Amino acid sequence: MISVIVPIYNAEEYLNKCLASIVNQTYRELEIILVNDGSTDESLAICEKYKQVDDRVVIINKHNEGLVRARKDGIRMAKGEYITFVDADDWIDITTYEKIYTGKADIISYGLTEEYENYSKNKTDKIEPGLYDKKRIHDQIIPCMLSSTTFFEFGMLPNLVCKLIKKSLLLETIDDVSDNVTIGEDVDFFFRTIYKAESMLIKTDTLYHYRQHKKSMMKAKLSVEKIKALYLDLYNIKEAAGLTEWVSQLNQYITFVMLLKRPEIVIPYITELSDIHGKVVIYGAGGFGKSLYDILIENKNITKLSIVDRQWQNMNNVGYHIENPETVRVDIPDKIIIAILNENVCGQVGKYLIEMGIESKTIISINFRGINAESMIKKIY
Repeated sequence: MISVIVPIYNAEEYLNKCLASIVNQTYRELEIILVNDGSTDESLAICEKYKQVDDRVVIINKHNEGLVRARKDGIRMAKGEYITFVDADDWIDITTYEKIYTGKADIISYGLTEEYENYSKNKTDKIEPGLYDKKRIHDQIIPCMLSSTTFFEFGMLPNLVCKLIKKSLLLETIDDVSDNVTIGEDVDFFFRTIYKAESMLIKTDTLYHYRQHKKSMMKAKLSVEKIKALYLDLYNIKEAAGLTEWVSQLNQYITFVMLLKRPEIVIPYITELSDIHGKVVIYGAGGFGKSLYDILIENKNITKLSIVDRQWQNMNNVGYHIENPETVRVDIPDKIIIAILNENVCGQVGKYLIEMGIESKTIISINFRGINAESMIKKIY
């Protein structure tokens, strides 16, 4: 049996679609645990409606204590051999568990589809699919599971929602995950289980639909204290003690989190930006690009500052004027800063700019790997 745990907090807008996708699974041997984490909307009433018509539904109704505690409560109540999770604003294909469940490994990992307003994007693990025993996990997965060879991409998707994990494995790890972690909870849970797993099956199916919207937790700015709590929790994983590759991966991951959540703290540590002047263009209108703009606009050595992006026509950036990248052909800047957090995409943008006739010395590609997250966090405190 598979126990499906759904943590719920004020999710009435999406909850019906989520729960319908679970109760209608073609694989029927499910326990469906709905953890209502102190919702103040109609979420609990929706849960009760499903419980009335499906005896596989179990409701935990509790005061609000956050996602980590909600998951822990669900894990402890679960009766299934395997446990998985679904976020209350997401949904799954009707055949998901029939296709994924094999019972042949401690962990079964598969892909997901990020659902944006106007498009979808499939994401899978960067490690070759197949069955891995303990030795192959140690040799081939652990050295690159948190951070792949590209900054920044996960080697293994950390999302618990696209995993089936043996309950016994999760029970071994949940007490080590701090209730104070409020970002990167999936990373904290999942990578601990990998160290303990005897076997893992990696599949490429993308059956989970991960909704991307403005209310998503990952869009919010977080305090440095919360990022530090995540860093310390991961740094102190007992099984990772002494593994230099884990420290290196962790440094890249925390740098990435800081760039997403508190880029204004990281930017002063980027050596490539220490001496820029004249006309400057920022290529990339994401969170990092806009934060970079907010800081550089105060630089009196910069005579003109602008942001360009290939998606300029579709961007709704209040307070920022986003321009067509083609404008740099006419008004060639002194420097173009590529403000994109994926090395592969940065390389593609660099080639695009050179093809436009921009000299390579004009283009600044930031070496994010050169930023020491541990040192940066220590200096902040």
